[in-house]
Amino acid sequence: MEHIGKVLQNLSPGQITPGPKIIEPEPVELSPEEKREELRKSLGVSSLENTFENFKPVPGTEKALAAFKAIASGQTDWKMLLVYGGVGNGKTHLCEATAIALYKRGLFCRVLTMDRIMWALKECIGSDSHISLEELQRNYCYAERLILDDVTGTEWEFEQLEKIIRARYREHLFTILTSNLDIKPDPKNPSRPFISERIVSRFRDPDIAMLILNQGADYRRLKGGS
Repeated sequence: MEHIGKVLQNLSPGQITPGPKIIEPEPVELSPEEKREELRKSLGVSSLENTFENFKPVPGTEKALAAFKAIASGQTDWKMLLVYGGVGNGKTHLCEATAIALYKRGLFCRVLTMDRIMWALKECIGSDSHISLEELQRNYCYAERLILDDVTGTEWEFEQLEKIIRARYREHLFTILTSNLDIKPDPKNPSRPFISERIVSRFRDPDIAMLILNQGADYRRLKGGS
């Protein structure tokens, strides 16, 4: 049998049947609105209007607002921030405002939630996962910036978070956590979950971190007039 190369050499151009012409799709130009929507999704924010300028402070939110603006500006010596407090008092808005402010400075950071991170970690445990649990943990441990909203979870989930925070504290990496949980046990309700002291202690270091109690009221209740 002749080699395919010799066969092709012996064929005249007229004997070679051309294959189907491959038509490259033309790039689609996104509209300004579509570009904004892509940006919103990539930053993990609910609205690009959730900026610091559009945050409406109420009594009790002043320290949290100042801390978020400071860390977003890049002017602080400390790189880690933990803000805790009741529900609906603007913590998520401030996380999103930080991501937007960083983007305007040319820095990317997506707002993540605790349940999203933990879902991803659990997906790695299966034998058919394309990435190991340890590999994904390292991604969270050493990403340049991490904004993690609504911290809560099971004992196992807090163990994973502790590993991440321990590594980020050691490397002095930009890290923001927010939570509706308290930072200590409730003596009246011992079963109520709280943020482990092993995590909180890293945010007590004034050279590296800031720990803020957001005492603002629930915005959703204020909208309802109650």
